[in-house]
Amino acid sequence: MTAFLCSLALGIQTIEEHMNKFFVPDEIYEDRIAICKSCVYYFKPTGTCKDCGCFMKIKARLAPMECGQKKWQKTTKIEAPDDLPQEIIDEILDMWKDLKTGRAKDVKAKKRMIETYNTIFMTNYSPGTNCGSCISTCFDGIKKLYNKYNG
Repeated sequence: MTAFLCSLALGIQTIEEHMNKFFVPDEIYEDRIAICKSCVYYFKPTGTCKDCGCFMKIKARLAPMECGQKKWQKTTKIEAPDDLPQEIIDEILDMWKDLKTGRAKDVKAKKRMIETYNTIFMTNYSPGTNCGSCISTCFDGIKKLYNKYNG
C-alpha cells in the first residue's frame, strides 16, 4: 500500500469504525489462553508462542485464528463488543513504554505495535516494514487508543 493510500485509509473512518469485531467470547478466550499457558511452546516472559511467534493474548482473542499446533481451532462464535477486550487494552498500555518517544525502542517493539494495530484495525501491514508512512499510521492509531484508555 502506498504511503498516500495508507494515510487516506486511516482518514476515511474513525478508529472505532475500524475496530475488529471478530473477538471470541470471554469463555473461549480463557480456554484458549489456558491451553497456551500450559504448552511447551509458550514463552511466559513475553507471552508469545515459540512456534508461531504471535502474542497469545491477542491471537487467542481472535475468532478466525487457530493454534499452529492444533491445540485449539478457529471458531465462528464471535461477539461484537462496544469496546476492545481488556487484554488488548492492557497490551496497548504496556507497549506504550517502548513507543512513547515517538519511535519504537527496538525491532521487537515495532513488530508488537504493527501486529497489535493489524489486529485491531483489520489491516495487513508487514511487521518488518520500514515504510515511514505505514509505521506512522500504526503509531498514530496506537497512540490514539493509548490516550483513550490511559485514564
